[in-house]
Amino acid sequence: MTQSVELALERIERWQPVTNAFSQVYAEEAREEARSERTGPLAGVPVAVKDLFDVAGRETTGCCAGYRGNVADRDAEVVRRLREAGAVLVGKCNQHELAFGTTNLITACGPAHNPFDPDRITGGSSGGSAAAVASRCVPIALGTDTGGSIRIPAAFCGVFGLKPTHGRLSLDGVMPLARSLDCPGPLAATAGDLGLAWRVLSGDRTGSPPAGSVAVVGTDRCTDEVHGAVEATAAALGRLGVTATLVPDEVRDSPLAWVEVAAPEMFRDLGELLARRELVHPVIAGFIEYGSTQALERLEQGRAEARRVRSWLDEQLSRSDAVLMPATPYAAPRASDDEIETRDGERIDVHVGGPSTFTRAINLAGLPSIAIPAGRTDEAIPLGVQLVGAMDSEPLLLATAAALERLDERFTSPVPPEP
Repeated sequence: MTQSVELALERIERWQPVTNAFSQVYAEEAREEARSERTGPLAGVPVAVKDLFDVAGRETTGCCAGYRGNVADRDAEVVRRLREAGAVLVGKCNQHELAFGTTNLITACGPAHNPFDPDRITGGSSGGSAAAVASRCVPIALGTDTGGSIRIPAAFCGVFGLKPTHGRLSLDGVMPLARSLDCPGPLAATAGDLGLAWRVLSGDRTGSPPAGSVAVVGTDRCTDEVHGAVEATAAALGRLGVTATLVPDEVRDSPLAWVEVAAPEMFRDLGELLARRELVHPVIAGFIEYGSTQALERLEQGRAEARRVRSWLDEQLSRSDAVLMPATPYAAPRASDDEIETRDGERIDVHVGGPSTFTRAINLAGLPSIAIPAGRTDEAIPLGVQLVGAMDSEPLLLATAAALERLDERFTSPVPPEP
């Protein structure tokens, strides 16, 4: 146990200057815990959690200066479950401020950097968690996913990430963004570790065979390399005996609808920050303010789109076990990039929400989704895809990811060069 924690702390010391993945490191406490007798499925395993999960006696800031000094008096429920399973918490991870963003560049803790190329973004908002796992500082980390914030950084950093069915894991002790969309979930370097983390967090011991059929979303709203990753995944599933059916891309309007649903909820829970907005990034403060003035009809339009997306996905899932689609429209861009051109000629932004082009729809629908590594670009930057399932189909998604991982090295988490 002690050896695993020491190795994690050594790697954090080596990688932190490169990635800035951690906002807090609990070195001495972790060593003390590791020396104590621990039992359970995660006995002695070093883990990390995003900086919006409460940890008793530690600040929960959401990497926002406005919440400095906000010390938790008890662990979040999901953190408690990790500890109960024997895990050793080595620190908290950097995140996009208040979880509202997809780059992890806006943060009071300084930007997070991609382990495969520090000039590139990790994705957000759980970018620190993904970078910590990708650099093998910890095998498992917790993130949250409100509009793609587990799946985006998982894809950009080449790890596995699970966004559960909405409401399946407790939000007790988790700083909110939009409660009707927020989902805690794990990121891990292997499908097996992701499944282990899921069982610990959920208590779900249900087994499942992999998917037997998938609906593949045909879209050109992505780069050639992402398109190729989806096609390669469909072909690999075919080698596993999975039937694939091509379906049209019907989630184009979801990103804008997501804003209309999330804005008033963010104002409801975080509106107090407007009284000290000098401590909040202007982009974040502006969105909170928008939520305070949003017309009711805009919210209703957002909810109507959410119902349409859910109906469309349910229709696909009535005929197939899962839906395969890009996790992101492009691989991790450079922090200096403003837009990336896709196959259909559309230019998708990098900093406003473009990385969530394909993920926000799944939050609107409340369905589970898993991000799976799916190869690398010509520049050796990770690519990822996502599989979406029906309500409570996490075991099927995990089994399918594990089957792909066993089948082909393309679907394993790559290891970045040592700094």
